[in-house]
Amino acid sequence: MRKEFLGVDLGSDKTSIYSFQQNRVIFSEATAIAYEKTSKEVTEVGFLAEKIRGKTPFHYQVVHPVINGLIYDDDAAYDFLNTVLSRVGFSKRKRGVNIMFTAPSNCGKVHKKMLLALAKKLGFKNVYIESQAKLSGIGIGEISFAPVATLIADIGSGITDIALLSMGEVVTADSTAIAGDTFDEAIRRYVIQKQHLKISLKTAEYIKMKIGSIRELSENRLVEIKGRDTVTSLPSSILISSGEIKNVLLSLVNYISLKITDVISATPSDLVADLTKNGLILSGGGALLPGLKEYFQKSLSIPVKLVDRPQEAIIEGFKNLIPRLIK
Repeated sequence: MRKEFLGVDLGSDKTSIYSFQQNRVIFSEATAIAYEKTSKEVTEVGFLAEKIRGKTPFHYQVVHPVINGLIYDDDAAYDFLNTVLSRVGFSKRKRGVNIMFTAPSNCGKVHKKMLLALAKKLGFKNVYIESQAKLSGIGIGEISFAPVATLIADIGSGITDIALLSMGEVVTADSTAIAGDTFDEAIRRYVIQKQHLKISLKTAEYIKMKIGSIRELSENRLVEIKGRDTVTSLPSSILISSGEIKNVLLSLVNYISLKITDVISATPSDLVADLTKNGLILSGGGALLPGLKEYFQKSLSIPVKLVDRPQEAIIEGFKNLIPRLIK
């Protein structure tokens, strides 16, 4: 029987847990936990906790323990993972196994210590922390263990992790909190300030998914959204256009482009030369924003590749990297 080894991608928006022994994802739901305020009893985790966000009675509280890719509330992070692991069959007495967490490529010692402490508190013996960008590269088969440059931008929900790798390891890296959730928040604020309609982040995400794009638009698409009028405080609806959303997102995408430029600038010249051929590889759910690949190709003047199923790259990375560690 294969040894057990869990890969945990503890993200701002979603947490995915991969079981090496079962060779499958055993959990992939929202990183959210609902408490009863008085007793602090956990009532829901994952999808069900996220579903009631914004609709809870006064004695309920929904907490997101990870913000911008980093643990924001370590107690809630423990309660969340402890509850999830128990529900998928890993009670504390069964956790004498290895665990691997993802982390931004340039995350500090404080966050790493929090992940180590979290793993030990959960009952795991051997703890590994691996770069998000590196795992993505391994997952999509683009990491070379030869002295060749590979530039990856993993655009998640809470963080964009950018790393240049050579011989399978990080050479230079940077990250930014400008990512999928930031796109949603920017849309939400625009609708409030310019259209005087208060909407939720869920509605903002719907707008992004429906008409969000930074492509040169041949036609202006419209979508109807509902919320609360900030003047009358009454329910209302408006039409919003794809052109408006493009203008909201362009400055954020440009900032990510500048961050990628910073990583390239800090890279040894011999490796930079490889980028004219290998270019930039995009992974993560945020990379699916229409027009992103073309924008980076134009702004960075290097080839850009959007991988198939970019949102699954880190899980594929677990599948490919964990066997190397067990041998």
